[in-house]
Amino acid sequence: MEFFSNSESLPIIFTFLMGLSIFMYVILDGYDLGVGMAMKYATLQERDIMIASIGPFWDANETWLVFGVGILLVAFPMAHGAILTALYLPAVIMSIGLILRGVSFDFRAKAQANHKDRWDNCFIIGSTLTSLAQGYMLGSYITRFQSDICYLSFNLLVAVCLAAGYLFVGSSWLIMKTSYELQKKQYLGLNQVYGLLLLVWAWFQLQLPCLHHLRNFPLKQPNEVQAFEHKLYEVQMPFYWLTYQRLS
Repeated sequence: MEFFSNSESLPIIFTFLMGLSIFMYVILDGYDLGVGMAMKYATLQERDIMIASIGPFWDANETWLVFGVGILLVAFPMAHGAILTALYLPAVIMSIGLILRGVSFDFRAKAQANHKDRWDNCFIIGSTLTSLAQGYMLGSYITRFQSDICYLSFNLLVAVCLAAGYLFVGSSWLIMKTSYELQKKQYLGLNQVYGLLLLVWAWFQLQLPCLHHLRNFPLKQPNEVQAFEHKLYEVQMPFYWLTYQRLS
């Protein structure tokens, strides 16, 4: 009990709780966002099934985001002010996306048949905006909120990567929860996500020379930069393995 009563251990505890909440949000609300983006290529009947598959869970899943931001505000108020000040615009875009998702989800259930498509489009747009904004915020945090064009391009790369990850999780959720034609369509959707990851990987390769040129990205010591560059290449190894498995 001495560990929990020690004031120096409180930042560790709150950091763990905040990391846990973000991890749970990415996994749980990630498939909600992925399903929302996948609705773009579904028929009206399929959209009803997709919405029904996430209906009991989607609102509760967003609670993890509130929990994580609340811990950041309560435990690290200075960091909360600095981070949200630097990420003001993407945070506003994310909020707009979340509002669109919440409003359209409730209104499509009460709308007439000829108006459902409009609310479905709002749900798709809200899911896409939220996913891209969260990815951009993650990239900005990694690059320490730098405004150079190379850093901004890297932030966009992370935004696309996160959206693709959400699509992957959402398609996997629909494969588990649906059947017949919709399930087959999600298998094809996973192949399309893989194609998107191919493009993202090519974009990542174009980013590496830019990151090599900016030697302080985002570290200062040369040995730290070399270690960071080594990690960048290690991240690509699962992609190489997945490509090998698909081609073999």
